[in-house]
Amino acid sequence: MPRARQRRFWQIRPVLLLVMTAILCLAVLMVNRGPLYYYDTGSYIYQGNVALDMILPASTEDDGAGAERSDADDDDTTSGSRSLIYGMIVALFVRAGFISGVAVLHLAITLLAAGVAVSAARRYLDPPPNAVGLLTVPLLAAAVTSLPFYIAYVMPDIFAPVLLIAIAALAAFGRKMTFPELALAFALAALAVVVHPSHMAVAGLMVPAVFLAALFQRAPARWRASVLVIMVVFVALAERRVFEFAAENVANKEVTYTPHITARLIVDGPGLDYLNATCPDHQVPTCALHEALSWSNDPYRLTVSHIIFERSPQLGSFRLMTPEDQRLVALSQRDFFVRVLLSRPFGTSYAFTENAFHQMMRYSIQMTIPTEQMMDNARQLSGLNEGRHDLQGGRLATNRGWIERIDTVHGIIYLISFGVIVALLGWPRSLPCELKLFALFLLIGIAVNALVCGGVSQPADRYGARVMWLLPFSATFLVLSLPHLGMRSVSGGRP
Repeated sequence: MPRARQRRFWQIRPVLLLVMTAILCLAVLMVNRGPLYYYDTGSYIYQGNVALDMILPASTEDDGAGAERSDADDDDTTSGSRSLIYGMIVALFVRAGFISGVAVLHLAITLLAAGVAVSAARRYLDPPPNAVGLLTVPLLAAAVTSLPFYIAYVMPDIFAPVLLIAIAALAAFGRKMTFPELALAFALAALAVVVHPSHMAVAGLMVPAVFLAALFQRAPARWRASVLVIMVVFVALAERRVFEFAAENVANKEVTYTPHITARLIVDGPGLDYLNATCPDHQVPTCALHEALSWSNDPYRLTVSHIIFERSPQLGSFRLMTPEDQRLVALSQRDFFVRVLLSRPFGTSYAFTENAFHQMMRYSIQMTIPTEQMMDNARQLSGLNEGRHDLQGGRLATNRGWIERIDTVHGIIYLISFGVIVALLGWPRSLPCELKLFALFLLIGIAVNALVCGGVSQPADRYGARVMWLLPFSATFLVLSLPHLGMRSVSGGRP
């Protein structure tokens, strides 16, 4: 190959890597010919449109973008279990007629999170590896697993790994990060915690780990990461207070949260034992739910999803109660948790630990592939006119036989990646301590995600798969940072 042509090839190779990464990350979107949906996607669209109607009313040409759904809130409460901010983002894309743009936004956010980590990590490597290669190759490895499914998923799940990457970067590299890098990492983490309430819990549980890491560092600015992560948690708390204030003073609604913790405690046993010993008691609002659970003898009614969402007489309970009783049970959720924890501390702690372990073992992407029933629910909850065709199941939903095979492949990749990470973390002087700390924080984040999702909600594949792609991402990131490997051979040429 002539030298001039070879030089041009090395110059465009980083561009080719970026394009390849974007294509592979958007592969599910393209193969499916549209985004992936969950039934709750419809609720985000509806809630976002309601908010947008207050500041940006839908025109008559929008064909029902701001339409009311038939089962709109008929009481004086509104759910705080979903993020109004994410709902407004999705609703804006719906109004623009480009709902696939949500996936493009997800990809951009993911690239920014990985980019800020790569930019900071290169300062600890001598010689510094090629930035584009260190960014794209780990993402290409992750794109072989669950990452593309969550890029295409019109739900805020992709922001959980974004949050973990941002916190890991701050904890490991924060002492030497530039102001733009710190600002970007903080902004990404702050955005991640306001797009779903559960992400606030993840960030809060990461604070002790960040604080502990700072204790073992002697360099200046070692508390920088701790302060920033605590600020992220305060951003999440402030967003909740603003949301509740706006709901109560503008929309005249009382904010309630879906009683996931209450249902989880009942299903696990400690909560049900407490209610059996306490009820009937008019001073305990949750006794109304205890009574509703006795209306049927079907054992399958005692699952978190059935308790919270089911409306049939055979399996339902919470949704069959009066709106006032539902409101009181939801509002007393925190008090119920404290009562159960104090009365049965060991049983409650064991249940949370067991749920977290079960959650760690769940990594299938099956919940990202919508069923027809799921799509019907999403359309109904969205409040969009029937004439609109925004929400379609796509090609991947027509035949689900491939899911089990791809889950097997993903499981093998996750297992190998975990082994590589553990080996490199235990290999003395293989990598700078800061890079090992970054990978360790990603592992801690995966465990915290399992504790929050498995302990508070019901262990589900959706919650595990959304962060599992961090394993091949982290493993590849570490391997490419090994001194003898040299990223120049991967990306070619200049750092």
